[in-house]
Amino acid sequence: MRAHGQLSVFIGVMIEQVIVPIPSPMIIMGAGAILISPELSILNAFLQILWLIVLPGTIASTLGSYIGYTISYYGGKALVIRFQRFLDVDWNQIERLERRFQGKKEAWSLFLARAIPVFPISLVSIFSGLFHIPIRPFTLYTFLGSIFRCLFLGFVGWWAGATYEKVAGHLDSLETIISILMLIAMGGILGYLYYKFRRQG
Repeated sequence: MRAHGQLSVFIGVMIEQVIVPIPSPMIIMGAGAILISPELSILNAFLQILWLIVLPGTIASTLGSYIGYTISYYGGKALVIRFQRFLDVDWNQIERLERRFQGKKEAWSLFLARAIPVFPISLVSIFSGLFHIPIRPFTLYTFLGSIFRCLFLGFVGWWAGATYEKVAGHLDSLETIISILMLIAMGGILGYLYYKFRRQG
C-alpha cells in the first residue's frame, strides 16, 4: 500500500467486491492509517483522503459491484423460478416487491446500504440485480453511497492510526455477524418451507 498508493486501494476494493470474506473496512481503514500522515491537520488530511482513498475506492466499489449485479440480474429469475416451490414464492411476487421499492424508496435504500460501513455490500449488488434496479440509478447511488463509506472509513483509519486494526476488526465482526444472522434466517425459512412442502406432498 505504501509502494503503490491509489492503485493498491483500487485493487483491494475490487478484490473484496468479488471475494466476500475479505474484510472491507480493513482495506479502506488501513489505507487511511498508512497513506495519510498522522501529523496533518484535519483539513489537509480530509483533502488527502479524498484524493488517495475516496476517489480510487469509490470507482473500484462501483465497478466491482457490477459483477454481483450482472450475475443476479440475468441469473436470479431462473433460480427463483426453478426453486419457487421450495421457496414458496414466485417471480410475480418478486416483481411486485420490486415495484414497491421503485422511486425514492429504491434510491434511498440503495444509498444507505452502500453508505453504512457494516452492511455487506456484496449482498446489496445481488439484491439490486434480483430486483432489476435499472443500471443508471444503481450506478449513481452505488457511487454516491461509496463516497460516504470510503470517506468515513478512511477518516477513521487516519484518526485511529496505529490502532486501526482493532477498530476495523470490530466493524468487520459486526458485518460478519449480520451476514451470519441473515444466512441463518434464510436457512430457517428454507427449512420451514421444505418441511411444509413435504407435508403437503
